[in-house]
Amino acid sequence: MAADPPSTPVVPPAPSEADIAGFVVERFLPGVDAGDLDPEYDLLTTAVIDSLAVLHIAAWLTDEHGVELPDEELVARNFRTVRAIRTTAGRATAGEELS
Repeated sequence: MAADPPSTPVVPPAPSEADIAGFVVERFLPGVDAGDLDPEYDLLTTAVIDSLAVLHIAAWLTDEHGVELPDEELVARNFRTVRAIRTTAGRATAGEELS
């Protein structure tokens, strides 16, 4: 009897920009439609989020999407925009080295 081939772990996809925008709006911009949030809008410079919010977003990525970010990735450039958050989560999900 042939052995089953080794299984490849199933990695869930990283959250979409729409998912991230939805969380950001729900948590930090109540009353704004998530579809109206430009993925390149600077969340830090405009004080939509701060360092504590970065931790909330990182926890949400872990809890809701299984995306684990190492502490050294919890830096401003990785959370400046919805697109930056998506890119960072995508690299982490793909197992790429983050920086």
